[in-house]
Amino acid sequence: MSLKVNTFASIITNPLNIHNFVVEIPEAANASIVVASTQFPSEKLQKVVLHYQGEEIRYPTIPKNDGVWKVKVPETDSGAIKKELDALKSKVYSQKTGIFTPDRWKDVKVTARDLEGNIVFSSILHGAWLVGRDPVDLNNSDPSKNWEWDYEFCYQWIEDDTSEVDGNNQGSASPLGE
Repeated sequence: MSLKVNTFASIITNPLNIHNFVVEIPEAANASIVVASTQFPSEKLQKVVLHYQGEEIRYPTIPKNDGVWKVKVPETDSGAIKKELDALKSKVYSQKTGIFTPDRWKDVKVTARDLEGNIVFSSILHGAWLVGRDPVDLNNSDPSKNWEWDYEFCYQWIEDDTSEVDGNNQGSASPLGE
């Protein structure tokens, strides 16, 4: 068997899962905030197109991101998640006084882990602040449906963080026994 087949087989039979991730929201003191789902943040290089003798020449420029990041968070029966995240939002804007404190930007970290809990890679959303929550559709026809919030953050830029990645992390064991 060629080396390409072995390499391909090790990737296909042991891919990185998408369910083992951690989100760290600074100043959200309650460890019970569990992010049920989100998207791993991304950015893409922009391009400039110049023409030379009738041909397009494409050059990379600074990266662009959409600056918006959402998380889906299940609520507790006591409403603790809303209370905590509303308190986090009120550090930027006080609903009662109307006072803004725009210097409350923080860094939110999203970390992907393998099946053994080892850090594979992380992204840091720099200059993040909580925008608020989306409305929840209420419906009394399905008593088994749980309350989930969609909270939105705004951020300035993304850093791919490798500071905590263990250089010896080889991932989970190959199911092929190699």
